[in-house]
Amino acid sequence: MGLLDLLFRNPEEDDESPYELKLRAAAGIGIAKIRCHADTWAYFLQEFERTSGQVPTSAFRPPANEDIVRETNGMITVPISGSSLAALLDRCCVIRARSWSSSSSGNYGSVDKAIASRVEAAISEALTHVVPASEAQGAELTIVLDDRPVAKTE
Repeated sequence: MGLLDLLFRNPEEDDESPYELKLRAAAGIGIAKIRCHADTWAYFLQEFERTSGQVPTSAFRPPANEDIVRETNGMITVPISGSSLAALLDRCCVIRARSWSSSSSGNYGSVDKAIASRVEAAISEALTHVVPASEAQGAELTIVLDDRPVAKTE
């Protein structure tokens, strides 16, 4: 491949991993909504703040507090940009990858891995429904993190 080929190549033709395709799909979203418990959202805000010097976080920009819709049961709906959604997805993958690391810096435990895995799964599922805005019909999908234990009925 010559220099001109490198300069004028189509990035769409590159082989992208499934992970990179998810990040690109997330980054292309104008706005997404995540519905979760306030503690889950606070966990990620603290995670981004805690690791700001260690892991690049420039794409993550949380919404203003007044833009978050709060419910009486502790659930919230957070409007998040596509770039912030991509950063959140990426952070989930980082947490999972470092969960069993032997180094003391950036080491995460089983609970961190479980939270990251669940959030990553919810975002990944939502990304399977992304279409160009010109083709979008109907209501926007909200990424929901609200699994519930159900009482046993006899």
